Amino acid sequence: MPTLRGVFFDAGNTLVVEEPGKHLWEMAIKPLPGALDLLVALKPRYRLGVISNTVGSGDAELAAALDKAGLRDLIDALVTSRDFGKAKPDPAIYVEGARRLGVPLGTTCMVGDRLDTDIAGALNAGIPAVWLKHPGAVMSGGPSPTHTITRLGDLPAWLETMSVPPVLPA
Repeated sequence: MPTLRGVFFDAGNTLVVEEPGKHLWEMAIKPLPGALDLLVALKPRYRLGVISNTVGSGDAELAAALDKAGLRDLIDALVTSRDFGKAKPDPAIYVEGARRLGVPLGTTCMVGDRLDTDIAGALNAGIPAVWLKHPGAVMSGGPSPTHTITRLGDLPAWLETMSVPPVLPA
């Protein structure tokens, strides 16, 4: 696998606290614990993107929500399903995300909290999928993630294992 150059995140319940049944502009947008520290730590080494399935919110509303959470300046590109016209798990939204990040799709990975959209979509697109498993979440009949973390702070160590060029035999 090539060295990772880009990391995609889902927005709701991966970077920011999601309030079910509400649109972005109705939520009290707060970053998930560790989200800001994680993005600050990753920014020097990776292009960072957000791919989000949205209904009433588009790219501008997501950008405003990330700004409200203090995360927007750390994100290089974002794609919402409303404005793009396709949603996760369709691989096309990942292809578009990589285009907007300016990196080859094969050098990216996806971090998300939903097996049916985030993880399935990344695997459909042929990229590694990291499941942010929240307390009480269970894996049931869906795709198996490439890796599982229980807190955002666990991600950098796994990324390091994926970003080290292979050692060629002497």
